[in-house]
Amino acid sequence: MRRGEALYALATVINDMDGSDGLGGANWANQQRDVARSNGIDFRPFTDDRTSEKTYLQAARGNYGAAYAPTLTEMGWLTASSVPVTQGQGQLVSAAFAGSIGPIADEIETVLLSGTATSQQLQNIGAAIHPAHIPHGSPEQAALRDFLLGQGDQSKASLARRASIWLVLDLYRNGIEPGDINGLRQALYTRALPNGQPYQPPGKTVDRWRAYQANEYGHIALECALNGLIGLQCESYTNGIEPRQLVAKLVDEAIPQNTSTWSDWADALVGLADNDEALHAEVVLENLRSGLQPTPGTLLDAFKLLGILWAKWAENEGNVRPIIAAVAGRDGRSLDGILRTLDTARQEPVQQAIAAVLFRHIIIDHQIIAGRKLSAAGTFTYHFLVEDGLLSEGRLGEYGYTTPRLFNLTRVLRDAGYLHASGVTADGEAFLEQNQPL
Repeated sequence: MRRGEALYALATVINDMDGSDGLGGANWANQQRDVARSNGIDFRPFTDDRTSEKTYLQAARGNYGAAYAPTLTEMGWLTASSVPVTQGQGQLVSAAFAGSIGPIADEIETVLLSGTATSQQLQNIGAAIHPAHIPHGSPEQAALRDFLLGQGDQSKASLARRASIWLVLDLYRNGIEPGDINGLRQALYTRALPNGQPYQPPGKTVDRWRAYQANEYGHIALECALNGLIGLQCESYTNGIEPRQLVAKLVDEAIPQNTSTWSDWADALVGLADNDEALHAEVVLENLRSGLQPTPGTLLDAFKLLGILWAKWAENEGNVRPIIAAVAGRDGRSLDGILRTLDTARQEPVQQAIAAVLFRHIIIDHQIIAGRKLSAAGTFTYHFLVEDGLLSEGRLGEYGYTTPRLFNLTRVLRDAGYLHASGVTADGEAFLEQNQPL
């Protein structure tokens, strides 16, 4: 199983690296690509001993066993046994895949049994199995479309997936450039097309996508503040500092000598030409990708982002906060939790309101979440420690948007033949005409 997953990842990356983003094991495969493309590879040191430091993934059955097998078992594609075996629809999909790749199946079996592959074998296998190369009109493509669209399935998940597919395809045919994931995010959040025309599709799924993007904005604002706190501690307080003092010093650097209340400060941001969420997010994301300590100016962009989000959605307009609370929860892990903290601080000075958010949703929640991960899985995810009342040993990180759902969806729509490099295909147009978002 582990050899198969590593082979799939490496062969597809060798065949088309740019078209393999989001593939399970792609990070490991990218590290091995150049050498393997020239000299082949022995998979065994990376797959056979999951306790080895060289293993591509420590899960006993790889990404597949850890993430996908339980879902496929629940769907009835695999038997519920210690060694899952394909059954029902799983057998049909397996046969469809085998039909698409033809005699390459024998070459795959040879590689899996030996644990080694030549450069030519990797190139041949990658050309055959890459998901972007599913033959048009083949049983494999039909199986993928049936799974993706869930036609006839009226479950909540299938209805939402079909609605999201409709929205993505509709936006691409209405001016979003192919591959412009940020353009999709902005159109769904602002309800406007690139030409400035309003975008008001039917259904409620578009409301959930706006709430999703609002929540993403909240995440990147706090990630920027986290790096700001850590950078300040490492730069000026190497022996540690009391957390509340660190928070206060950081906020004062970004917003010095401001006597406004949080409510007045945040409300004043809305409507100003240079105070658009996307503009502030762009500055924040550029810094987060660098992994460097943010400047006071960048921190101010992050805090303004929180201010605009609070001012826009504090009164539950657009149902944004209720949707976030229902999906992500009302605690500190969601934007709703952050905005609830700001609700209680609306008449406090702006610095105190932001400090309350940073202390509650970064200092406290980070310790709680990291502690749970350490206890449950033995995974050390602390970016700072708090001992004897002092915050120390900070570690800067590289961050970004939390989940690549829109990107992954566009990849699968490409594989299913609904999207190509120049936009929506004829089959994609047919889907748009035959369906409506809910």
